[in-house]
Amino acid sequence: MRCVVSSFWLPRDGSPVEHYEDAYFPRRTGERTAPRLRLAVADGASESMLSGLWAQTLVRTWCRSRRRGMADVVASAMSGWDATLVAYRRGREAEQRPIEWFEQPGLDRGAHATLLGVELTRPPGGEGRWSAVSLGDSCLFQVRDDRLIAAFPMTDAAAFGNSPKLVPSHARHLGRVVAHIERTEGTWHSGDVLLLTTDALAAWFLSGAAEGTSPWRALNRIACDDAAAFEDWAASQRASGGLRNDDLTLVRVEQVR
Repeated sequence: MRCVVSSFWLPRDGSPVEHYEDAYFPRRTGERTAPRLRLAVADGASESMLSGLWAQTLVRTWCRSRRRGMADVVASAMSGWDATLVAYRRGREAEQRPIEWFEQPGLDRGAHATLLGVELTRPPGGEGRWSAVSLGDSCLFQVRDDRLIAAFPMTDAAAFGNSPKLVPSHARHLGRVVAHIERTEGTWHSGDVLLLTTDALAAWFLSGAAEGTSPWRALNRIACDDAAAFEDWAASQRASGGLRNDDLTLVRVEQVR
């Protein structure tokens, strides 16, 4: 299987890059050749502390876990979270910024994020397949021959709200998380494009698809340019009101011969 991976991201307008709370993996872009490839995007919930760090933990754990399922991946990420918190505290202390008393309740409540994990496979001589698992409203779209042929887990822009399903960092919630996992799968062919996005970009995409504007064309054009083109495009869409001002993440994968 040969594919080209490109990724783009931005914090919300008016926020510094360190406040970007989405995450994606793998970070390396360009052509990839492998019988199996995992990708993921996540959106940290801004109302919880360290949500961006938790989102990074989730996408890395999914992509590095190879054939393990979502439940095992989440459990693994949860089991390592205490060590992450210890490292965070030590870092703050080294910077002479120890945890303040008013921050402790947020740390006790834990971090939360959505997660979309995608696995691509193509055995020698076999058909390319993809499978996806989701907790929340980060989305996968599949485009073939200039047509949208799959959308997961959201299919309607009106369905996006302020309370998506979230993956919490506390292990005591694992059972509830597993019960809410959504799954789907499909085939993919040479020339197909898969788009992984977090919620603001996904809502824009589905609105455009419903209106017949073929929003994947704009994203395909951006993928041929660079980060500056993505930033200019996002600024224009935000200014027009078509794109909600939130962190943005796009991972684009195209299968090539």
